[in-house]
Amino acid sequence: MDINDTMSNSTTVSWLPNTTMTTTSIPAVHSYTVRVVVGVLFLLIAVINITGNSMVIFAVIFSKKLRTSTNVFVVSLSSADLLAGLALPMSAVALLSPGNSWPGSTEAPCYIAGLLLFTSSTASLFNLASIALNRLILIKSPMKMYLILYTKCNLVINVVVIWIVAIAIMTVPPLLEIGSFGFDKQQHTCTDLDNHPKAKTFKQIQTFGSYPISFIIIITSYIMIFVHVRRHFKKEMRKNDNITVTSISSSSGGVTSFQTSDNAAIMRASRRDRISRQQLEITKNLFMTVCAFFICITPYSVALFLPNNDRFLLYGGVVFLCNSCVNPIIYAAKHPQFKKVLRLMLRCKYSEIEEPSDTIKYLTAKCCCKS
Repeated sequence: MDINDTMSNSTTVSWLPNTTMTTTSIPAVHSYTVRVVVGVLFLLIAVINITGNSMVIFAVIFSKKLRTSTNVFVVSLSSADLLAGLALPMSAVALLSPGNSWPGSTEAPCYIAGLLLFTSSTASLFNLASIALNRLILIKSPMKMYLILYTKCNLVINVVVIWIVAIAIMTVPPLLEIGSFGFDKQQHTCTDLDNHPKAKTFKQIQTFGSYPISFIIIITSYIMIFVHVRRHFKKEMRKNDNITVTSISSSSGGVTSFQTSDNAAIMRASRRDRISRQQLEITKNLFMTVCAFFICITPYSVALFLPNNDRFLLYGGVVFLCNSCVNPIIYAAKHPQFKKVLRLMLRCKYSEIEEPSDTIKYLTAKCCCKS
């Protein structure tokens, strides 16, 4: 079949809006060789994505130490990224198919893949905003307020709301016949359809429903964290300078009891400083995931505004999708808590996981019994 061939018949999926495969001839933008290369890249990203994000989720299941309020959003973020990984094989199938139409009898799988991909992107952004806000409140507010705000019930409500809003943004407009998902004959991928009569309105809903509020929360939160941490460490440095001066003067006066008390104060200050530095390290690495997201999304976003951008969209999409498998790599390399657990999992040393959960205890016991 020639690359520009079209289907002679149209097939409609009754339970999905706007999934009729039309007979309109739309030339493919990329050669079959390019599509094969991109299709293989999609499959590679999918494998890394599914493996990495599954390990992050299992790390929290296996270790009680990782069950913090922040990591609730980290798991939700990994779940969103995992959805993207599960959706990618459908686009790979479309890219690797030699014809210029969806290879199956119905576009339903491609519609679902496009829906999952866009819902994943929106949910990821909402989760990144929730993580940023969580770190801000943890670092800047009293612990009492943090514990009141982030109870188990409130965390569940927060995550559920994130997913309901993300799903609503991507499903309600198509149900109202404002845009749709399916097979894009120009790019040969499963995505939102640019040839839909109300495609521009759908893109506007996606953009304004997903990005402005989340972007403002992320930027504002990390700026406030940076300012607060900078002030905190300047204040601590001044305190330490005062303690050192006092210690020197008390030493020359021979007041032993004051020295002992002062040493205890130094130890307490050192412990507080260690804890704050650990939280700062965690915050810094979570900020890296935000940077990775915006670095990966930028080429695709820029391509959307370029004239005659059809050729660049597919390449920008590859970079954008890389974000879904970057986060587990950041956690494994840098996050002080996840790093230990993930490395033990990679080495199959589950019995050495710190604060193991009942799940891993049960699985380890079963394995030991069989051996």
